[in-house]
Amino acid sequence: MPRPLHRLLAAVVLAAGLGAAHAARADLLVNGDFELGPTIPSLNPVMSVAPGSTALTGWTVVGGAITIVTDSYWVPVSGQRSVALSASGPGAIEQSISTAPGAVYRLTYWISGEPFSSPTIKHLRVTAGATVSDQTFDITPAWEWDMGWSQRTLDFSATGSSTTLRFASMDATQWGPAIDGASVALVTAGVHAGEPTLALAPVRPDPVRGTGEITFTLAAAGHVKLAVHDIQGREVAMLVDADMDAGPHGVRLSPRAWNARPGLYLATLQAGGRTLVRPFTVLP
Repeated sequence: MPRPLHRLLAAVVLAAGLGAAHAARADLLVNGDFELGPTIPSLNPVMSVAPGSTALTGWTVVGGAITIVTDSYWVPVSGQRSVALSASGPGAIEQSISTAPGAVYRLTYWISGEPFSSPTIKHLRVTAGATVSDQTFDITPAWEWDMGWSQRTLDFSATGSSTTLRFASMDATQWGPAIDGASVALVTAGVHAGEPTLALAPVRPDPVRGTGEITFTLAAAGHVKLAVHDIQGREVAMLVDADMDAGPHGVRLSPRAWNARPGLYLATLQAGGRTLVRPFTVLP
């Protein structure tokens, strides 16, 4: 492997390892961990918040009522609070954030649900501007002291100076999905329409369980290499090694095809004399 690429991969590995430490600094959401809001009496493990309320700092309750759940009832991802989106039926919360038109952002959050409730499969709709993602969570293995929180991500492109994010229950009961630990970070800055650029988007989904997709854009036609490296910088899979036209491209990612073990990997794009790298995680 050429030494410049080896050094670049090492730098990306280091950056990925430090990413969690800098996440709060880059977060564009207000109160994504739901720790700020109304005072909940110590004897009450939960508090219902009515539609139209802004008592949960940074958020507006829309649709049905939601419930703030403290760690006296179930264990959140962190801190002392999380949110259940169905107090008496489908509820939702939303928040508008400042965005740059054309820029790509990543929403990260955790999903779970009331243990031992019905339906067993919880249904959540996440909206970021015009981008919509429907998610499910199976509560079968969940307990109040081990909620089995699952991290999810949603990438979206901003179309204006403000983007509204919404988390909505799709379950018509009082036991819908729960969320915690939401954050938004800038992925790529916007570019002017028609401006040629080489770009490598984040792997979707991340983490990858089963299959995923790597998308990239070429500023000009030419030879392209798209490979996967492990955290030691060793090439474990060559996905593309061919001449390609300018414009957007997508490549299927199947870690099982190269017997990937769970852990951190690097998607490496080489084109036009440049190298772009995106870290991603593979789960069992």
